[in-house]
Amino acid sequence: MFVACNEKGIHVNVAEKKWSREGLKRMRKQSNFFCPVCSNEVELKIGSVITAHFAHKRLSDCTASISEAESQYHLKGKLDLFEWLQIQPNLKDVRLEPYLGEIKQRPDILFRDGEARIPLEFQCSKIDSKTFRKRSVSYLELQMNVFWILGAKTLKRAGSRSFLISPFQWLFAEIPSKGEPPRIYSYCTESKSFIVLFSIIPFSPKLIFTFPQKYSLNSLDYHDLKRQKISKQNVYVAWFDHIRKFRLKSSNYLTKDSAYLNMYLYKTKQLPLSYLSSLALLPLQTTYLIESPVYVWQGWILVYIDRIQLHQSFTFQDICHYIEKKVVGKLIRIRRLPQINLHYSYVIKEYLIQLCHLLILKSSQKNIFIKNRNIQWLTNMEILLKDDEEMKRNFITINGDR
Repeated sequence: MFVACNEKGIHVNVAEKKWSREGLKRMRKQSNFFCPVCSNEVELKIGSVITAHFAHKRLSDCTASISEAESQYHLKGKLDLFEWLQIQPNLKDVRLEPYLGEIKQRPDILFRDGEARIPLEFQCSKIDSKTFRKRSVSYLELQMNVFWILGAKTLKRAGSRSFLISPFQWLFAEIPSKGEPPRIYSYCTESKSFIVLFSIIPFSPKLIFTFPQKYSLNSLDYHDLKRQKISKQNVYVAWFDHIRKFRLKSSNYLTKDSAYLNMYLYKTKQLPLSYLSSLALLPLQTTYLIESPVYVWQGWILVYIDRIQLHQSFTFQDICHYIEKKVVGKLIRIRRLPQINLHYSYVIKEYLIQLCHLLILKSSQKNIFIKNRNIQWLTNMEILLKDDEEMKRNFITINGDR
């Protein structure tokens, strides 16, 4: 940590630019320092490589001590972000490591944007989801929306438009507005730049398609960073290009929930999972609400529609009840994120509307749908791949950047 109290109770911030290395050494000889959270003694560490900081002299259950196993990557990144926010005229009262006694938490940075107080947490090491949620909820109790930034060194690319994301990294996802795909903000200390994953659409629990953008720290301010909007079309193209790989190597994608659907298709259609209709592989904006692979939950909805007679109607509630039973039976897994409060039925509705755009369904009244075309179950891989290409063209034409 960068902030501690001296014997007089005065807060000392060793990240301030006024301190020289010699000045810090003199101060260390002349003063004792104490943790502003638990009041236990801390020592001032001044290394030749490591940024000057305070650390507890003894192991402690203090919240500051628990979180202070900070790497140089984290310490430098936190300082970068603090200095970046400090020079922005539209932001006020930028504070480093303030202690919020009401919730017993100490954000990395706290600043004021208009009337809103915003805590910023730069998280480089893994913490469990319960701790992450507890911190987020505690800030909300003070009517603060926390700005979580992931340490960029943990990101793992799978392609130019794809990444492998862990359950921990998913916790950082936030949405710019309701119905939009999420984004994840990260910061790289080494290159002093933000790496933002825009328009995240997951194909499976780990594999996501996204439009990553890199911004130099001083090339934009906080408001510019939050206002950035990116075209989804490039994400759609990368998504559909991946489908061929999925079809030809589907055995690599069999999770427990997909294995059950695979078995069902063999039994009822004499087809493997890799022969699912192109209609079960659509990149929807709210796909993130369901953790199971996209082809699992969309596949089950197609199975439901397949059983319905042509021109017969069904309701949105019918589909939701059907999927809910799959969720209870652990055949479909739901993704729950601390910064996003939307029910998974939202993506079911989006999928049904998309099937209307593709003329498989018709919407007669609110929440009532009519089967307009039969689902095709193709048995020839070459024809199926051509069908995927046609779906790619149709989907992008219909959706564009919507």
